[in-house]
Formats: sequence, structure tokens, C-alpha cells
Amino acid sequence: MITVTQIGKQVYILNDRAGCCSNLVLGKEKALLFDVGCGADSIAGAVKEITDLPLLVIASHGHFDHIGGSRQFEKIYLSEKDMSILQEYDDILLNKWIKEMIPEQEEMIPFGADGWHNICKLDIPSFDLGEMQCQIVPLPGHTEGSVGIFIPALRLLLSGDALTPIMCLNFQNHLTKEVQMKTLQCVQQMDFDYYLTSHHDKCFPKALIDRMMKCIEHSYGKKHYAYRYPQPPYAEGYFYLDSVEEEAVGLIVAEMD
Repeated sequence: MITVTQIGKQVYILNDRAGCCSNLVLGKEKALLFDVGCGADSIAGAVKEITDLPLLVIASHGHFDHIGGSRQFEKIYLSEKDMSILQEYDDILLNKWIKEMIPEQEEMIPFGADGWHNICKLDIPSFDLGEMQCQIVPLPGHTEGSVGIFIPALRLLLSGDALTPIMCLNFQNHLTKEVQMKTLQCVQQMDFDYYLTSHHDKCFPKALIDRMMKCIEHSYGKKHYAYRYPQPPYAEGYFYLDSVEEEAVGLIVAEMD
């Protein structure tokens, strides 16, 4: 079951049972769906209940909980730099993970992991939804191919997992915290007010980026704690918590400095 949260008149957050959020943005002529969830729920059905506009579907990155629902759409775009992640998945593994995340899921899900035929290379730098220009923004760090969508008219950035307050640099195709810092520095120069991530059903203010940058700066030489992500894909790493205010900010890395 998809839970829908509306952010303003044109933006929706679609949250599946595994806590994976997709962002739906409505223009005058087209709609954008950013991420498609883990695939256990009908994200396509939830979209159709909101709009019948022609749909452009883009994945923020290649992790399974962002591309699992791809079979529900004719075409979904993914950065070529994350295509290698798809080779690590098959239907058996993904169904095992879904069962662990959603115990009540009984039916096998046909993910179509043998070739991922609905997923194609993201090769467009920008697009127009109809009186709403959108720009593809590289956001490397969480994965090499992570991207965001900048929507100037809404003063909004869709960021996937690239800008989560707890920065995770320990999953497949992750990069270093130095790369993450450069990404944050680039984001800081952009002209927006709020951003959305793929595991929160609320907006974050741009000011949070400053705290995330300080977190990386402070992390050098500080105590990190051994950490294992508590659900699939169970990646291990080292966790540094920098500050706890309205939102906790921290960093998870695969290896210590």
C-alpha cells in the first residue's frame, strides 16, 4: 500500500511499505516520477490515482529500493554510472529481501531482474514538464551515479539518497566522503529553498546542507562506531554522529580514515 503526502499543489511523496519514498511532480503537460520504490506495492497505480499526465520516470540511483518497481513502467532512466549495480540483483535475492523488509508479503514479485529491460541510460541533461523546467544534477557520493532533479520554479531539489542527513557511504558503488563534500559544496551554490530525500516524507531546508558539510569536516580523527545497516542489503561500516538538533546529522563510511 502506498501512503501519499502532498507537498504544495504540484508535488507528492509516495511512500511504500518498505519506507521507500518516490517523488511525483506535476507540470502543465507532463509529470515526473523520481524513483519507483522497492517494487512491493503498486506505485504505478498510486500515480494514476493522482494524475493521467504523460509520465517521465527517473531513478535517483541504482539501489534495489529505488528501481524495484521499474517493471510497472514502460521506461525508467538510470545513470550509466550505476548500471553495474543492477548486475548484483536477481529475482530470488530481491524477493528474499522484500520478505525480510515486509514479512506479510507472500506472493513472489516478478522484478524482471534478468536484463532489467525497462531500465535505460539517463542521457538527458534537462527536460520540461510544461511551464516547469527541470535539470538533472549529478550528486555523486552515496553512489557514483546518484543524481538529483533541480526544479527552479518550485525552488526545490529532489535528491534521492544523496542528501540524507545521515549520509550513507557504505552501500554498493559508494564513493568517499571527500567526493560527498564536493557534492555538498556544489549543492550549496544552487538556488533553492528545500529538498526531498527518498526515505523521508517531509522537506528539508537548504540550511541543513551546512550542517552536513560540518559533519564531514568534524569526522576526521573522531570516534566512529562499528555499524551494520539493520535491513537489506545489511551493509556494514562505521558510524559518526555529529549533531542532534531538529534533525540528526551523521556519516556512515565503509572504511575508517
